[in-house]
Amino acid sequence: MPGDRVLHETTSLCSRCKNAVEALVVAVPEGEVWMRKSCEEHGRQDVRLSDDASWYESTRTLMPATAAPARTMREVEHGCPFDCGPCTSHQQKVRLPVVTITSACNLDCPICYVHNKNEGPYHMGIEEFRAILGHLTRDHGGELDIVNFTGGEPTVHPHLLDFLEMARDAGIHRVTVCSNGIRLARDEELVKRLAELGARVALSFDSFEKLADHQLQGAHLLATKTRCLDLLEKHGVDTTLIPVMTRGINDHEVGRILALGLRRSNIRHLEIHTITYTGQGGASFSREGRMSMHEVLREIERTTDGLLTPQDFVPSPCAHPLCYQIAYLLLDPAGGPPIPFTRFMPRSALSEALADRLYLEPSPRLERAMHDAIDRLWAEEDPAAERTLQLLKKLLADVFPSARPISRAESMRASERAVKAVYVHSHMDEETFDTERAAMCCASNCYADGTTVPVCNYNVLYREKESRFRKVPREWNERRGGRRSFLPVLNAGSGGK
Repeated sequence: MPGDRVLHETTSLCSRCKNAVEALVVAVPEGEVWMRKSCEEHGRQDVRLSDDASWYESTRTLMPATAAPARTMREVEHGCPFDCGPCTSHQQKVRLPVVTITSACNLDCPICYVHNKNEGPYHMGIEEFRAILGHLTRDHGGELDIVNFTGGEPTVHPHLLDFLEMARDAGIHRVTVCSNGIRLARDEELVKRLAELGARVALSFDSFEKLADHQLQGAHLLATKTRCLDLLEKHGVDTTLIPVMTRGINDHEVGRILALGLRRSNIRHLEIHTITYTGQGGASFSREGRMSMHEVLREIERTTDGLLTPQDFVPSPCAHPLCYQIAYLLLDPAGGPPIPFTRFMPRSALSEALADRLYLEPSPRLERAMHDAIDRLWAEEDPAAERTLQLLKKLLADVFPSARPISRAESMRASERAVKAVYVHSHMDEETFDTERAAMCCASNCYADGTTVPVCNYNVLYREKESRFRKVPREWNERRGGRRSFLPVLNAGSGGK
């Protein structure tokens, strides 16, 4: 259109037939970023990707180094996103393995972005999970530090505790169970067992308000979620809060949800999702709720009175920069306001400390960054710098004690008591789908035969074709137009094609 400035080209999907189509990503005169595409059969389809072209451009230039998958399962035949396995074009190994253990769910959320099946539900068998665990440990060795169980609702799976024991015995120290909290709120014994097994819970928590709660989850669940949080805190179960930000419904609550996460002693992370329009509920949800990642960052700044600003977040170095934004906060045991890491270290230093994993963990890089920050703070002469200096010195002494060596697990526990993380995660749907992002995905759904499928590809294309999750699975379309090469884009490093 007149006035459009092309930022890059990519391959997307037709939102109706889901064949691949060429797309232009453009900055418009109003300063927004739009994806423009057209399907020969279904016509033109435009979608807004960001409210801020400058932020989009500068963020996209921060492409991570490629880290090839441990092995590939498929040659390129149809092109991205139709050859997942991973295929030989995929650019990132799995950093976040997702294991979908059941199709059963005790909710029917209006924003659900997957397909579930309660009639004759699928429950993963023990041998199937053993095979997945075997592939993951062989392919990733000492780097495998997290597995995420999802569904459906994983807490209804009859062998969930067995799976947790198996993952723990395999040496995986972050085993996360995604949950809506209903069963956990009603079964304190289950919560106690999760604590004994060292499991973590990723709890959906979208709103404090009755109307918004019902709009997003189809039920009034605040009392249930609160009861669940009380039990998780009582038994010391590490918890992540996962709100889905939706314009005009709950976006004004993000600061209040962050405050809840900072207040609860067992909450380690907040992972804020932008709403995505796919799956059994989300595909038909009102598009007026769509928010870009930058809008979520701005709303965090507004609703926290500047506790966190967009500049306090860095893209994950393990994924496409438009998929994850990450901020870490240093806590004050005396009750003072937490301090974003970027207030005492350069954003580049935080990125380097995150270079090998999705989550910040004790490492030589982190230790160096903390020493460098302490050296800089010594040179400053103001009360704020002094408070930060004392907190940082205590963190360094607890996590990297010089008097005696401590185990990696002890070091990690010390760090998690002193810091909290805020992630903003932007999933794609068929309207916003960008194969450039898909090729850089490090979070994949895992199968017993060793196949891995990036989560957005899985949610948009693959899950709906499995009889385990749909009573009448969909058939593949012609799979036209898939993208076959990414290297010119991903090696550019400047945001151009």
